[in-house]
Amino acid sequence: MRLSSALAAILFLTATASSFAQVFDVPEVSYPELAGQAAAPESFVPQGWMLERLIVGDLNKDAMDDAVLVLRLADPSNILKTDWAPDQPVDTNPRILAVALADEQSGYNLAVQNHELIWRLTSPTESDPLSEAGGVSIDRGSLKVDLYYFSSAGGSDMGVISYRFRHENGDFRLIGYDRENTHRMSGEVTETSINLLTRKVIIKTGSIENDEVKTTTRKLKAGQPVTIADVGDGALYDPLAEN
Repeated sequence: MRLSSALAAILFLTATASSFAQVFDVPEVSYPELAGQAAAPESFVPQGWMLERLIVGDLNKDAMDDAVLVLRLADPSNILKTDWAPDQPVDTNPRILAVALADEQSGYNLAVQNHELIWRLTSPTESDPLSEAGGVSIDRGSLKVDLYYFSSAGGSDMGVISYRFRHENGDFRLIGYDRENTHRMSGEVTETSINLLTRKVIIKTGSIENDEVKTTTRKLKAGQPVTIADVGDGALYDPLAEN
C-alpha cells in the first residue's frame, strides 16, 4: 500500500492545514417525481433539472440497452460563494440517480429514482462525490456507483466507496460494497471488500509508509437483501455496523 513520498507529503500537508468555520446556508430542495414511462431517456429529465450523465447498457439480461441517468438540479441559487474563496463558488445543487429499463412497447420504464445515495454537498470544504475517482457505470451487467470523499478541513479521511447493485425482483439489490480509506494524519490505509451474496468480508490494513499489509476475513450475519433505497446516504451506510 505504499504511496509515493510526494503524494504522502501532500496528504499530510493537507491534513494539517488550518481549518476554518463557516456556516453554509444550503437552500432546501423539493424533489420532483419522475415520469413512470418515457420514449427516450432524455424525456425523464424534469423541468429545472439537467441530464448530467447518461450511461446505457443491459441491466436485466434482456439484450436491450437500459439507461442510467444522473440528473442535477440547475438552480443558480444553490451555487454559493464562500468568504475564503469568493472566486470559487460551491455548487450545492443535488442529484437524482435514475434507472430506466428498456421496453419494446413503451420505450423505457422507470425502475429507480434515488436522491440519497449520491449525497449533496453541504460544506465548502467537501469534494464533489462524483469528482476525482467517483463515477457511475454499468459494469458486467450491474450498476456500479463510485463515490469519492475528501474534506480540506474538518476531517482527515479520504477515499472511495463503491456500491454494486444487481437487478432483482423488480428492484436493485446491493451485492457488493468496497471502501478504500486513507487517514491523512496517521497514514493508515484500510481496504474493505464485502460480497453481499456470499457475505464474505475481506479487510486489508496497511500504511502509506510501507508495503506491509494485514488481511483479515470474516462473515456477515445472515440478513435480508438490501436495496438501493435501503442504503440511504452513500457516505453513511456501513454494512458492518450491525455485525
